[in-house]
Amino acid sequence: MPNHNLTIFAAIGLLVALLSAAGCSPSGYAINSVMVPVIENSRDAALASDDVELFRDAAPANLFLVEGLIGTEPENVDLRVGAGMLYFSYAFAFLEDDDPDRASRLYHRGFLHGWAGLQRNKKIPRDWDVPFAEFALALEDLRKKDVPAATWTAANRAQFISIHLDSTAVLRDIAKVTALLERCAELDGDYFGGLVHIMIGSLHSFRPPMMGGDPEASLASFERAFAAAGDDFLLAKYFLARFYHYRIQDADAFEKTLSSVIGATISDDDPFRLLNIIARRKAATLIGEIDELF
Repeated sequence: MPNHNLTIFAAIGLLVALLSAAGCSPSGYAINSVMVPVIENSRDAALASDDVELFRDAAPANLFLVEGLIGTEPENVDLRVGAGMLYFSYAFAFLEDDDPDRASRLYHRGFLHGWAGLQRNKKIPRDWDVPFAEFALALEDLRKKDVPAATWTAANRAQFISIHLDSTAVLRDIAKVTALLERCAELDGDYFGGLVHIMIGSLHSFRPPMMGGDPEASLASFERAFAAAGDDFLLAKYFLARFYHYRIQDADAFEKTLSSVIGATISDDDPFRLLNIIARRKAATLIGEIDELF
């Protein structure tokens, strides 16, 4: 049986060799004109797939491939965004429940790629750790084209924070992540099924009250997420139960929301079919922990 990962790498090598023989600049041309569209089409095919196990098995090889391409073309924003999305999806789907330390490392890696992609905007500070006032002022210079990189920067960092809620140093980042997400919401709140609203709602739920946590603001953000994607994007309901219903200690709402995710019908033409199936599986696991959580 052929090794499809080796076949992919061999095809890339052949493409680069042909371009070199033709007198082209192989790295820039092959990556920007050929590999980026291939990777984007592969991403869309994965998101629309119903084969979670295939994604689980293929994702590590694809991560190494994207890392290799980024090593060749580090300024390519599309590759950075794709890496941020892939690290987030893989860590969320397969690692954070059973191996939070490894998930944390992957979320951090996804955050770094998103942040590097955001540097296309020269008004953004090079250093994430600048004072909050300087960071917030720079966000005014974000534009709609920056939303994908900013969203995956923030989404990965938000999930990293959720794993490290016992760390005061990590909690300090909540203000920056929230501000970044809120700016994305202003520019394009519908991006990726309203993911920015889901993340804002989650942050408001697990953010301590002394640091601005606000359950009412959390619920309002989730409602905006539902307005962006309707009831079809099940991640919104899963995060609503996991963070908001848990925060307000409403066991009945928690169970009802997760049950609606578990019982949801996912259409064959759903562009987020893979993530919805993953959300349904994770909801089934989470509802089994209700007696421990309430």
